[in-house]
Amino acid sequence: MDTRVSGLFIQLLTTEWTKDSRGGAGARVRDATPLASVLPEALSGAGGNASFQLHHVYFSEQRRFLPRDWTEVRRGRPFVEVEAFRVERTDEGGVRVLLDYGKMGMPGRLEWSGLSRGEPQEELFHVAPGEWARGVYNERLQYWETGHSGYCKHVLNVGLLFDAELDVFLRTAPETEVRREFQLRQRGPSAPGAAVPRMPSVARH
Repeated sequence: MDTRVSGLFIQLLTTEWTKDSRGGAGARVRDATPLASVLPEALSGAGGNASFQLHHVYFSEQRRFLPRDWTEVRRGRPFVEVEAFRVERTDEGGVRVLLDYGKMGMPGRLEWSGLSRGEPQEELFHVAPGEWARGVYNERLQYWETGHSGYCKHVLNVGLLFDAELDVFLRTAPETEVRREFQLRQRGPSAPGAAVPRMPSVARH
């Protein structure tokens, strides 16, 4: 069976944990969750006129960080929103990816982020046909039912793929990688000049 894929593919990997996995053995297991996964064969026939093919992979402390994944196909709109990422098709045939700071949990709110002050969305990168790129951000969550805090790391791999293997996000390097990582032990990003600053970064390959 031909399992190569063509089209717009979005893979979101989310790792969720509590303070119990901030250090020690729990942190080592949590830090070992991957930045990419093999696309499922269910998506190999989902190309064509489908607008967006999504692959979700979820790792949680509650399940000992074992992966749980599912797929979905969304049609009929020029964009899709997954967590705080917004993936939009462009008139030029490419894709752009934005990060919506208004939808991020602590510490991604506007009042804590000088980077996003005045703009609720930041454009992270563009993807041209035949390319793929990666965005990463983390956040602190508030579990209102218990009053406790949790933490999440979100990794988004976006590819405008043509006749690609299902392991393309594992086997090849992204054209661009953008990280928006915050110090989660405190109430927001570190102040400029602090010993451990907030760490936005962009890498091009």
